[in-house]
Formats: sequence, C-alpha cells, structure tokens
Amino acid sequence: MECPRCHSPLIVVEYDDVELDCCTKCEGLWFDSGEMQLVAAKAGRDAEACASMAPASTSEKTLKCPLCHKAMNKRFLGTGEPVVADVCPACDGLWLDKGELEHVLSQSSSGSEDAPSLSHLRRTFGNLASPATSDDSKETGAAG
Repeated sequence: MECPRCHSPLIVVEYDDVELDCCTKCEGLWFDSGEMQLVAAKAGRDAEACASMAPASTSEKTLKCPLCHKAMNKRFLGTGEPVVADVCPACDGLWLDKGELEHVLSQSSSGSEDAPSLSHLRRTFGNLASPATSDDSKETGAAG
C-alpha cells in the first residue's frame, strides 16, 4: 500500500493488537474502517468523540484512498480543537497526518495528557522517520 500524502510505501505497525499502516517518510497513519475507534478505546479515550466527523471546508489537497484509490473527504475529527482527517467514502478508512492521532486522543481524554497510552504512542509513532525527513512533502494549504 502507498502513502496517500507522499506516495512512499506504508509499513504495518501493530499497536495494542491493532494493525495500522504507517508511512516512515511523512509519519502519517492509515486506519482501516473501525480501527480508530479500537485504538481510542484501547487508549482509554472516548471512542465516540473520535468517531464523530463533520465535513471540513479546507484548501488542503484532496488525497486518494490507499486501498480503493477513491478521492477522500475532509472531515473534522475530535473534540475541542479537531483535526482535519481524510476519510474514504467507499471503504470508510481514515488517514491522519503526523501528530494528529496524539492530538485527537489528548482532546478526547478526561485524564492527563501524559497518560501512559499517549506516551507509548509518542514512542511508537514519533520516531519512525529518519532525522533527515522534512515536512516539505506535505502539501497542505493554510486552513483559515
């Protein structure tokens, strides 16, 4: 499978018995249908808050689903200060850019931001890219 953001190969990473697809270059994460809710629940977060997604109006580039290659929709994900996620209307998969998973899970928490599950996510997904990797491959526009 190929990264929808930078077109690098995605690798499978297991987090708490949930297989996620991760890009080692831009550090984005692909969630198959229902996996975001599983990760949120296993991290002790509000899975429903992570599932609510209102349409987002943004100038960000439209991405194609790495599974079925359909154009994905931009949706707000999370509570408080939501992130703009890319959701496939056909297979219900979800793409999050670097740092967005941690942001969503910290927003949907009633506990501390430094909960053990978030620390583990930082260690697991925060160090996948090489130090020479830059964010210039991320093609996003300013969102308001």
